[in-house]
Amino acid sequence: MEKKKIFNPLQNVSGFHRKGSILNDLENIKVSDFDPDDLHKQLAIYRRGASYLKLYRPCTVNDGIMSLTAGQRKKIIDFYEKESSKYKLIKFVPASGAASRMFAEWFPVMEKGSFGSAHLDNKFFRDLAKFPFFSLINNDNNGQKLHAEKNIKGLLEFILSGKGHNFGALPKALIPFHRYLTGEVRTALEEHLDEAAQYLQNRKNICLLHLTISAEHKKTVVKFMKSAVGKYEQRWGAKFQISYSVQSSDTNTIAVAENNIPLRNAAGRLIFRPGGHGALLANLGSLDADFIFVKNIDNIAPRPVREKNLPYKKLLGGIAFKIREDIFTFLSRIEKEKLGVDDIENIVKYCSKTLNIVFMPGFAKLSNNKKISVLKSSLNRPLRVCGMVKNVGEPGGGPFWVAEKNCTQTLQIVERGHIDGSKPEQLAIWSQAKYFNPVDMVCCIKDYRGEKFNLNNYVNKNAYLITKKNEKGIALKALELPGLWNGGMAYWNTMFVELPLIVFNPVKTVYDLLRPEHLVRKHSIKSK
Repeated sequence: MEKKKIFNPLQNVSGFHRKGSILNDLENIKVSDFDPDDLHKQLAIYRRGASYLKLYRPCTVNDGIMSLTAGQRKKIIDFYEKESSKYKLIKFVPASGAASRMFAEWFPVMEKGSFGSAHLDNKFFRDLAKFPFFSLINNDNNGQKLHAEKNIKGLLEFILSGKGHNFGALPKALIPFHRYLTGEVRTALEEHLDEAAQYLQNRKNICLLHLTISAEHKKTVVKFMKSAVGKYEQRWGAKFQISYSVQSSDTNTIAVAENNIPLRNAAGRLIFRPGGHGALLANLGSLDADFIFVKNIDNIAPRPVREKNLPYKKLLGGIAFKIREDIFTFLSRIEKEKLGVDDIENIVKYCSKTLNIVFMPGFAKLSNNKKISVLKSSLNRPLRVCGMVKNVGEPGGGPFWVAEKNCTQTLQIVERGHIDGSKPEQLAIWSQAKYFNPVDMVCCIKDYRGEKFNLNNYVNKNAYLITKKNEKGIALKALELPGLWNGGMAYWNTMFVELPLIVFNPVKTVYDLLRPEHLVRKHSIKSK
C-alpha cells in the first residue's frame, strides 16, 4: 500500500534547517490557526522583497482634499444632528496597543536607577507632578515615601511593574491620560466613552462602541469597562452597548531571519507574529452598522479640547451621510431606470468631482451600456470619509494620488515604507506632502441593498510592508499586511476632508501627556 505523502509547507525553502519533524511543524501551524498555503505565499513575499506604490502627486485642497467654509460646515453639522438618530452608528477603536511602547524610555532607567545625569533626574521629578497618574503615587503611602526619597528606581517600579500599578503590562487603553481640576483621573478608554456618548446616541439613547483588544488583556479590559461605564451612562443619559474582538490568529505572519529563513523559538517552534493593524480588516467587516466611526485609542483629548473638536466628528459623519445617500440614489436609478446621455454625464461628473474617481483612458468612447457598467462598479464600493490635518512633522502616512497599472489614479493614505527610497522623483513627491492622516474617519461597509461588502475584494494585496525588528537581541524581518486604512482600503470610494490640527492629539510616548492639549488647566468637568 502506497504511503500517503505528508504535506510540508516548508519543503521548498532552500537552506531551511529545522529542529523537529515535519509533523511538529504541521502541528505548530495547526495550533496557530494558520493556513499552510499562506505560509508559502508569505515566504515568497519575503524572497521577493518590498513592493512599492507609485506616487502621482500629493493631495492638496481642491485636488483630493475637500475644504469647507464655516457656513458649509455648520450646514453639514446641522444635517448630522438632524439625521444621526435614524442610523445605526458605532465607534470602532483599535485598542490592542501595549503601554510598554509608551513607557519604552523608562524601562532601562528603572533598571539603572537614573536617567544618566543629575539634570535629567531632577527634570524627571519636576515633570512627575504634571503626569495624570501622579495622584496615584501621591495618594499611596509607599508612593509618597519613594517620592520623598527621590528613589527613581523605586518610583518607576511602582509605576511600571507588578510592585505597584503595573502600567508596563497594561494596554494603553487603561493608562491614565488626563487629570481634571476636580481631581478625577481618566484613562484613554474612559475618554473614548465620554466622547462617544456626545455624538453617537440613537433615539433610544443607546451608544455602540466596539474595541479591538489583545487576547491577553481582554479579561482586564472587560472588567474595567464594567466598573467604568455606569459613570458615563449617568452623566450623559446614555446606555452603552460595548462589544469586543481580538485580532484573529489566522492573520498572523511568520517571522524570518535576514536570509528569509523562518525563525524558531527556544523550543524549536516556528515564530508567528501579529500581521499589523491591517489584520483588523476582518474585525471591521464583522460589524453590523450603517456608519462606523474609526479612531485610535491614543488619539483622545481631555474634555475642554474635545468640546472644540467634537463638531468635526459630526462634520465627517454628515458628509458620509450625504455621500452615501447620493451614491445609493445613483445605484438605484442605474438598476431601475433606462438612463439617457445626460443622466450618465451627470453621474460621471459626480464621480469625478465629488468622489475623485479617475476613469480609465478611452472611457468617453465607450457605449452607454458599458459606461453604465463601469459607473455601477465604481459607485458600488465601501465608502470612507477621512479627516486630514496639516503636516507638522508627526510620523505617519498622508494623502496622495497613487498611479495605478490601468493608467488611472486613486486616492490613498500612504506610509513612508510604501515609497521606493531609491527613486529621487518619488521622494520628491513624498516631501511635497502638506497633509497628514490623523486616523479620524467614517466608514460605510454596506451596499445600496443593505448587504455588507466583502472587504477583502477592495484590498491592494501588494501594499504590504516588510519591517526589520530586533527582539531580545535577535534581528528579524516581519511581514505586515496592507494597513487597515492604507492598502486595506485601497479601492474604497474615498473622500479626504481638511480638519484643524486640534483633532489630532496622539499619545505615543509618556511625555506626550505633558503636551499643552493634554494638560487640563483652567477647565473642570461640567455635567450635561
